[in-house]
Amino acid sequence: MSKAQTAKAEPIQTLNDWIARWPKLKTLGFDPETREATIYTDKTHTTVVRSIPWKREADIMTILTNPSQFSAQAVDAATSRMGKIREQDRQIRKAREEELRIAEGNLLDAWRTYNAASVADKATLRRDILSAEKTMNELELRLSHPGRVAFSDDKDVTRVYVGPMRVGRRGISVTGAASEA
Repeated sequence: MSKAQTAKAEPIQTLNDWIARWPKLKTLGFDPETREATIYTDKTHTTVVRSIPWKREADIMTILTNPSQFSAQAVDAATSRMGKIREQDRQIRKAREEELRIAEGNLLDAWRTYNAASVADKATLRRDILSAEKTMNELELRLSHPGRVAFSDDKDVTRVYVGPMRVGRRGISVTGAASEA
């Protein structure tokens, strides 16, 4: 016969204890709301015996959304880190906006030249418009935020998804929290 399929709550005190027994034991699972490691009374997961909370102190978004649950040092470090990230993003956005303004200006100049030209010259000037549009669209795609999704649909309209802060930029070293502030 196989090993026991249920766990007694007493020997499972830490997350390491829980991990060592999961997924072999059917009474261990994740809480559907908090996603914390949880010990249930039965394998149908109806009654909770105990949950083991995740430690999230190294996540600036968690610290800043619940500052009363963290030390003042951690809150100061998260606030400082968030300020640095916002300043970097502002500088990057400013540089990208200038490049886009230049590309848009080139496109507008191509249209002005086209509209001012004679009928005989307009055929060759359309290529300049198409080239300026292509350059601007490629620039929009290239300058979209790294790690975010950018695509063109069937109408050749560029859309950029701007999601929440990337996970790679959220962390704070718990041991170095004082130096972040």
